Amino acid sequence: MKRAIRTLLLFVGPCLVLSACAAGSTLHVPGDLARPARAVAPMRGAPQAVIADFSFAAVPNGVVGRDFDRARTIAWNGEPGKAMADLVAAVLGERGVATVRRGADAQGTETVPLRISGVLRRFEVNTRRTGGFTVITEATVSLTITVEGPGLSGPLEKTVSSSASLSDFFVTPDDLREALMSTANTVAEEAARTLLEAKVVSPSS
Repeated sequence: MKRAIRTLLLFVGPCLVLSACAAGSTLHVPGDLARPARAVAPMRGAPQAVIADFSFAAVPNGVVGRDFDRARTIAWNGEPGKAMADLVAAVLGERGVATVRRGADAQGTETVPLRISGVLRRFEVNTRRTGGFTVITEATVSLTITVEGPGLSGPLEKTVSSSASLSDFFVTPDDLREALMSTANTVAEEAARTLLEAKVVSPSS
């Protein structure tokens, strides 16, 4: 019996030490946001819009959420506003819409009739234990997109939001990236769909 207890302590002890060290530290989301590999429609003709980096009120040190179970912050080293603009441009490209990417201060040129900008209002991923052994990882992204151009009667503004969650026995960096990437891509797809349905952009013929 004593031997069994000693064996258990040898296993549990290091786990407790690691858990204590993790508390109060920062959990990092790895990699970049990316589109799933898929066919891209051929783009013909001049670009229809210039897409500027979306604005985002970034938190110091890249914090994008919190692991409530272990009282630690969750951080990502990427640039959320730029990454979301890249995703929207990529989705439009898949739909056959030619666009040009520019920095946050970019203005449309004479040859590009529309300017697409945006405000990333929420870009976060959090985790919490729901009871027992289950940890829920939830990501939320909310984007207000604005289209301006001389051919429009006025600026077109739409807000799209999405959330995604997954559960596991413990949180991992890959879980954080999967939840955040899934949500960001869903928002980018919805933003592109909104622009196409409003007929401000269309697939190049």
